Amino acid sequence: MSPMSPMSPMRKKGLVQIALACLLLLVGGALYLFLRPSGLLLHKVAADLGLGEQIRQGRLFFSGFQLPEWMLFSLPAALWAAAYILVTDAILAQRPPLRRLAVAAFIPALGMASELMQALHLLPGTFDVADLVAYAVPCLAYVMWLGFCRPRNTPIHSPYFLAL
Repeated sequence: MSPMSPMSPMRKKGLVQIALACLLLLVGGALYLFLRPSGLLLHKVAADLGLGEQIRQGRLFFSGFQLPEWMLFSLPAALWAAAYILVTDAILAQRPPLRRLAVAAFIPALGMASELMQALHLLPGTFDVADLVAYAVPCLAYVMWLGFCRPRNTPIHSPYFLAL
């Protein structure tokens, strides 16, 4: 494809997915850096990168914002899970949906498993149903999207959908 030729629709879709994933990562990171209590690992990483003063200014700017707890503590996980799903879907766009789902759901499934293990006291931490929902919602949305995006008249149990 020459530099002047139009981009394929699939490539455009993939680039939009990557751009949206970057936006979700930025919003989730901003929630962590500017609105969550300082002392988190991300604060240390930002300071080590020389961004300490910018983070301090951002925290000062956002200090008057009052958000619900779920937005501060669970929404970043949902945004990051959705970003991961978007990136894996963009990378695996040519693969059958079940393979894409298996890869895309892997990290969010680990998050859900860790929450459930916390509930059973098999893993240190505090179980939070909002965190469990935050990991589950992007996965469920992706499953629905895969079902809607299959070729017309292709049943879900067809080889197209199930092939790995």
